[in-house]
Order: sequence, then structure tokens, then C-alpha cells
Amino acid sequence: PLGESVQVTDSYAVSHGDEEDSYLPQKRQSEPTEQEWESRRDSDVVDHNDNKRHSGLSDEDWESRCQSTLDEWPGDNRRQSEYTDQSEYTGQSEYTGPSEYTGPSEYTDNFLADQEYGQRLDKVEEEESHDPTFRSSVVEEDIFQFREPQKMSKSVDSEASYLSEQDNEFVCELAIQKMLKILRYFSRVLSAMELLAQQPGLVDSLLYRMKKTAHSNDENEISARVDAIAVIVNLACAEENKILLVYHPGLLDAVINIANHDPIEEAREHAAIVLMNLAYAEENKVHMVNQDHLLDTLVHLLSDVSPFTRRYASAALFTLACTYANTAVMTRHCDGGILEALRKVLLNDPIDEARVNAAEALFNMARNNSDDTIENMGNHSKLLASLAHSVLTDYSADVRAYSARALEWLSADIHHPMQCHGRLLKALTTASQWTKTTCIAEALKMQATLAENREAMVQHDGLLDALATLALLDGINDDEVKTCAIAALERLSKESSTRHIMAKNEGVMTALTKASFAKDEADDDDDNEEDGTPAALLMKTALKNLAAHL
Repeated sequence: PLGESVQVTDSYAVSHGDEEDSYLPQKRQSEPTEQEWESRRDSDVVDHNDNKRHSGLSDEDWESRCQSTLDEWPGDNRRQSEYTDQSEYTGQSEYTGPSEYTGPSEYTDNFLADQEYGQRLDKVEEEESHDPTFRSSVVEEDIFQFREPQKMSKSVDSEASYLSEQDNEFVCELAIQKMLKILRYFSRVLSAMELLAQQPGLVDSLLYRMKKTAHSNDENEISARVDAIAVIVNLACAEENKILLVYHPGLLDAVINIANHDPIEEAREHAAIVLMNLAYAEENKVHMVNQDHLLDTLVHLLSDVSPFTRRYASAALFTLACTYANTAVMTRHCDGGILEALRKVLLNDPIDEARVNAAEALFNMARNNSDDTIENMGNHSKLLASLAHSVLTDYSADVRAYSARALEWLSADIHHPMQCHGRLLKALTTASQWTKTTCIAEALKMQATLAENREAMVQHDGLLDALATLALLDGINDDEVKTCAIAALERLSKESSTRHIMAKNEGVMTALTKASFAKDEADDDDDNEEDGTPAALLMKTALKNLAAHL
């Protein structure tokens, strides 16, 4: 039966060696063979003749005694001899006289019993021939009938009804766990992923397991739930399945539910991976952002206790931010809730991958921006300062690079008199201390290119000192940064209303003077040219612009 340990052998007990198979029907022991019949008859003849010889009676008297004894037997037990000659009669055992006779021999009883039983069997067979449904208790009780194993005619549901409720639950759960394990292994094979996802009913069955055991703390149900969503994770790795799964009815809702409420850390981690995998498909990005509670779920996962969950959730966000149509929706979601969550991860998360993903998400938002995106990011009270802080303090080069590039892209679209322009200038001034890339120097040069920004830049506290510091760099790898800073100073000097401020700045005048009169062997190299103009010529132009206020 179901639920029991079954070995892969025959269900009948099979003996070994020369012994007879015990599962075969056995002959009735009461039925004599021909050889036994002859032996028993010979024995009876010998006993009968010995009795006659020892009795001392004549043949006529002996026959008379035997006949009188037969007349005394009950009619039902009397055995009619099949021999015509009385001398051949062998139906009796040893006879010692009428007073010692106790009835027919054992052989006679067996013979009569066999004869009577055979008649009963004939009657049973005759009745069965007329009524196929007839079953006699005689056959069931007295004779073993070998039957071939019958095919299962009942459904699984009817078979399960014979089990107790506890056994039924155990059998079902055990079978489900084993099947989910098998599917989990199969789903790791790339060539099988697409076939599994397209198998009718498979995804629905996995969703059923994910929903049925949601929030349960039972060990078996937890295992089934984790394996079910793990299969979805693997299926979502195949490019052919991403679109199919994201539009499957109820799939995103089930994954979101697990991500938000499942008490098991591994289940929430798998839910984050599913969202990340599905977000990699370009066709899914806009659809996923517009799903109810999906962005809220990702924000929630960014604060999960599991570092892996935070890592995958931040990766899903930077992937979704790669699309222009999503950035405005994401930056204004919950009044900047996504921006705040990413900012906290950027500053505080101990996992490098999570911080890198957060910085890249902010960079993607700044690069694929719209007017609303720029306004939402710029007006966030702490975002720009946090980017500058990461540029200076994070020990991950990737975090620094993405943060600096985010500031560079924002500086191309944030200008005076926007409310957030002052925050941008402050962030650029702080981040200018990092000179491993030209991002910050390029951002300052870009800001100085527009006339409406120059006055605000010159008047911003510490910005001229930051540019002067960059212009005075003399390291082997600082040439590009230095050139950008000199170009920014030259452009700022074109604003007549702020020349007196620049002329009074000691650092600016030192940098301009040193750059103008320094002997640079590579003055004619294209590498030291800015827009075709040598750096020294740019400094002389800036000094000429400031000469009237010296």
C-alpha cells in the first residue's frame, strides 16, 4: 500500500534452491497419487490375508463373518468395493474380530471425504457457470486459488481514501518534496529551462505550492515553498522565459507576497532573485515598474536582514533604472522613498555588492533622466551630499566611480537658478578632493561653460579653492584633471561681475601664475590642449581677464 517501504521485488515470497516456490498453489495432501494408491492396496491385501490365516476359520465361515460386519456399518460410511472378487477387496485395515472393530480405516475416511468434497466442488463450478458473480464460501475457505496481480482500477484519489488522514498527509507531502527537489535540479539545466516553463500546468503547480504554504513555519512546508520558488528562480534565468513568466497570471503577486511577508530568509532571497532576473529583460522593465507594490517590495527588501537579499534587490532597481520611462516613476515613488533607501544602502551597507548596485542605480537614474527625474533627485535633501561622501570615503573603487559619474551627469542638467543648484555645487566642491578620475573636474568645467552658472559658482564657498587645488596638481596621472580645472577657471574669468572675487583669491592667482610661466615641454602636444588651446594660453587669457582688478 501507499506509504509503506516497498522493495523492488515480487510481492510473493520466492524460495531458493531446489525448494518448491511457496507462492504456487499446493496439492491437497489428502489426495493420493497412483503410486500411493498401489502401495496402500498391497498393504491392505496382506493385512486381510494374515487376518484370515490367523483366525483358524474356514473360507466359508470367514466370508460370512466379513459380510455380517459390513451389514453393521452405517449406510453413509459404508464403502462399496470396486472389485467384483471379494478376495481383492482392500478397503479395510487389519481386522481382529467383531469386538475389536471400531469403524472404517483412515484411508476409507479420506477417500469418502475426497469424494464428497469433489462433488461439492462440481456443484460450485456448475453454479458459477450460471452466475459469474457467484462466490462460494466453500472455495474461499477450503481451497487456495492462485490469482494473477490485477491492474489498478482505482484512481489515486480513491486509493488515497483507504489511508488514514495522517498517512495520506505524510504520503502527499513526501511525494511533493521529492518531486520539487527533482524539478529544482532539472531547472538548473539551461536546455531544459524553456521546456519546463512551457510545460502545461507546471508553473501553476509551483505557484500553488508557494501560496498554499505561505508564512508556515512547518519544516516540510518551508522546504516545499523554498524549492518551488527556487525552480522559478532558475526558470527566470533563461531569456526565453523572462517575458513568459512576468506575464503569467499570479506569478508576480506570489513572488511579491513571499518577498514582503515570508519569515524564511532563503525564501525572501529567492524572491529578490526572481525580480532581478525578470527585470533584465528589456520588454519587462516598464511593465514591472507599473505593477502594484513591486517598487514598495524592492524598497522593503533593501532593508532586509539578509545581505544577499539586499544585494539582489538593489540590482533589480539599477536594472529597472536603465530605461528612460522608468526613472521619473522611480524617483518620485513614495516621495523619494526609493532614493532614500538607495542612499542608506550606499552609505551604510557593509556588503560591497549592495553599495555598488545602489550607486549604479543612482547613476542610471541620473543618466537616463527626464526633467522630473532631475528635479526629484536634486531636491532630495541628502542625496547629492551622500554621493559626494561616497566619492571620498568608500573603499570600493566601483562605488566611488559610479557616485562621481552620477554627480557628473546631474551637473549637466542642474543649473542656476534651480533650487537644487546650490546642493550640486556643494557636492562637487566636496567631491573634488578625489582626483582618480576626471568626473568631478569635468562636472565643474561643464558648470562654468554656462554663463548663468558662473556667478553662483564664484560666490559659492570653497569652490574657487577647490578649482585652484586641482589646477596645481603635478602628479603623473593628474594631467587631465589639471587641464579641466584650468579650463573651468578660464571660463569663470569671463564673468565681469565676479572678476574682483577671483582676483582676490590667493589660490586662483597662484595657480594661474604658475601655469602661465611654467616651462612645459609638452606645450605643443595634443594631450595638453583643451579645445585646441594650450593650457598655458588658457591661463594667460584668464590673467588678462583679471588684470583690471589686480
